[in-house]
Amino acid sequence: MADIFDNEEIDKDTVEEEELDQLFPENYNLLTEKAVSLKKSYINKLHGTKSLKLAVSVSDGSIEVYELNNSSLDQVCRLSGHRGAVGGVVFSPREDHLLYSAGQHGVVKLWDTRASGSCVQEYKEEEDKEIKPFECLDVSCNGRVICAGSQLVKDDAFLVFWDQKMPKPLGGYWNSHTEDITQVKFHKEKPETLATGSSDGLMNIFNITEPTEDDALIYSLNVENSVDKLSWLDEKVAAVITQSNDLQTWDTEAGDMLRSYSRDKVAKSIKRSKHDDCYLVDAFTARDGAHVLLAGSYGGDGSCLRSVTLGDKKLRARTTLRGNTQTVSCSWYQQDKDILVTTGEGGVISVWARPPSPAPAPAAPAVEKLTIRESKKGAHRHKPY
Repeated sequence: MADIFDNEEIDKDTVEEEELDQLFPENYNLLTEKAVSLKKSYINKLHGTKSLKLAVSVSDGSIEVYELNNSSLDQVCRLSGHRGAVGGVVFSPREDHLLYSAGQHGVVKLWDTRASGSCVQEYKEEEDKEIKPFECLDVSCNGRVICAGSQLVKDDAFLVFWDQKMPKPLGGYWNSHTEDITQVKFHKEKPETLATGSSDGLMNIFNITEPTEDDALIYSLNVENSVDKLSWLDEKVAAVITQSNDLQTWDTEAGDMLRSYSRDKVAKSIKRSKHDDCYLVDAFTARDGAHVLLAGSYGGDGSCLRSVTLGDKKLRARTTLRGNTQTVSCSWYQQDKDILVTTGEGGVISVWARPPSPAPAPAAPAVEKLTIRESKKGAHRHKPY
C-alpha cells in the first residue's frame, strides 16, 4: 500500500520559475488581504460594488461587509439572521449601501449597510407554502427584480421572483429545471434576460417579461454536466463552468456552443502537470476586453492561482498571482479599476491590483547654447576704475 502512495504523481509546474514570468505577461500584485475569522471558516459567496464595497458569506452563516480604502480592507458591518447556509449575496446595482442575501430557510433579506447592518425588508412566500431552500440569488441590472433559485422540493426546483418594493413574490417558474438550481444571472444590460444553471445539466435563457414560463423560455441548452458557475462575458456570450471543472462558452442569441475547454487543457495552459488537481474558479471580461478564466491547483502547497485568456482555438497564459495562500472558491472582478478579489477555503479575502506604471524619467534639462558676440572694431572699452 505504501508503494502506491509513494508512486503517486505530485502536481507541479511543467516549466521553470524563470519561464513562468515570460509565459504569464500580465502582472498583478497582492494589494491587501483580510482574514474574516480566526475560526476554521471558509468563504463561499462574494460580491462587490464599483465603490469597492465587498460582501462575503462565511460557512458559519454570517455575512461580512468590508470597504477597500487605499490599500486596507476596513470592516463596515457583520450581518446575521439567516438560519443555515447563505445561498447568495448581491449588492443592489443602483445603491451601493443595499445588500441582498438568500438563505436556505426560504427567505431573501435586504440589508442597509449604513445602519450598522440592519435588515430593512424580507422577501418570502406565503406562510403555508413549502419552504424553498435557496441556493443562488441575483438582481436585475436596473435593480427592480430579484430572483432566487431553489433546491429540489418535492420533484420541483423553483425560480422565485420579487419586485424590490414588495415582500410577496411576483411569481415563479418550476417546470424548466428538474434538479437543484445552482446559478441565476441576469444580463448585465438587459433586465428582462435571465440565465439559469442547474444540476440537471441545463442552462436556460429566459425573457421574464413574457406572461408564462413556456413563453419566457428562449433556450434550454444542454451542458451535459452539472452547472457550477455561470457568467455573462458580453452582450450575447455566457460562460459555464461545470462540476467536473470544464469550461464552455455559449452564444445565447443563437443557442450554439462556441467553445469547450476540458480540465486537462486548462491544466496545460496554467502549466501544471496533473489535471486532476486543477480547478476552475470563474470567467470574466477584463478591462482590455479579453475573456479571462481564473484557475488554480490543489497540488503542492495549494498556492497556484493563474489566469488564461480564452482564444479562438486555445487558452493563452495571462497572469500568475503570486502570494495566494488558499484554495480559491470564488472571485469578483471590478473592470473599471482593474481589481480582482479572491476568497476561499482559508477564509481570507485577497485583493489583487495591477502595479502602478513607473513614472516617466524626467526629461534632461535643455542645454542653453552660448552665443559669443564679435566685438566691434573701434569700440571703446570702459575701464573698471
